[in-house]
Amino acid sequence: MDKETQLKAEIIRGRRNSKIYTDLSKGMNYHQIKRMTELALDMDNMPAVKGLAVSNQFAVAEALSSREGLKMIGRRASTGDTSAPELFFMLRGNLSEQARPIFKRLARQTILKVSRGIVGKGLRGSTMVRVPATPESEEFDLDITIENYLEKGYLTYEDIIAIERREKSKNGVLIFDTSGSLYGKRFVTAALAVAVLAYQLAHDDYSVILFNTKPYVIKHVEEKLTAEEVIDRILDSESAGYTNISEALQVAGTELKKMKTRQKFAILVTDGAFNRGGDPRKYVQQIPVLHVLGLPSKHEWGERVCKDLTRLGRGRYIQVQTYQHIPQAIVKLLRDT
Repeated sequence: MDKETQLKAEIIRGRRNSKIYTDLSKGMNYHQIKRMTELALDMDNMPAVKGLAVSNQFAVAEALSSREGLKMIGRRASTGDTSAPELFFMLRGNLSEQARPIFKRLARQTILKVSRGIVGKGLRGSTMVRVPATPESEEFDLDITIENYLEKGYLTYEDIIAIERREKSKNGVLIFDTSGSLYGKRFVTAALAVAVLAYQLAHDDYSVILFNTKPYVIKHVEEKLTAEEVIDRILDSESAGYTNISEALQVAGTELKKMKTRQKFAILVTDGAFNRGGDPRKYVQQIPVLHVLGLPSKHEWGERVCKDLTRLGRGRYIQVQTYQHIPQAIVKLLRDT
């Protein structure tokens, strides 16, 4: 059985991971990959489409720019399948002018849908504030109220102390490492993480910084943007490059200085394996509180850097096992911050 016939059989059979299709399609020309992608679309085999895209982005982009391709991506996007943004990040430079804005809209739709599900309800948390009671008060601090009575012998509304629960104000910066391509997966995760942050901190001050060789401020503290606008900026940003944590921390420090509140923090998402900008540990003093989400890494020393940054930044360290766990880890940090 020749390679093309074997690949065709695997696409029809389905239930394989993307790497199988990438390996089987190695060495095939543009027309062969395009034919196999069209077959994968007919079979609704998304792992095959992704695997073939690794072998030849031009051929797969051409097939996905068709009416049938866009219909398949649209069906996937409506269910919250992250294939639309993943393929968008992989293929955006090769999609047709007609297909690119449609693909982008479907990618944004998916990211917002999935992130809303991650955020859920009651994430913000609350803080208790003691204030003089009013006729509308429902919860009281009896200890302080009794002390006031014993001291004065009588009570006024000012002596009756009520408890009000107010939403916690959360002001911070998300610093996300996008170095290395990972065929779009890291950027999809970054977009989901940013959407979670945008929903949660919509009424607070926050900034978003993506970095690889250089840091890029996706949203400045002073900007008032909707979650949709922030995600569009992510979708237009560039991936790959080296890892420059030091410069990213310096830019984050500048953004944090713009926040008037004393309670502010930064969340750094990285594997710690820097190869540009020098040792980032000497720049932590610019960050009041630095939490670190450690990405999976082949370098043990990178994990050590992450833990050192957390210790020096007086924050929390969370080691995530896969990129898919990052948005939930950010939810946990925001809930506890």
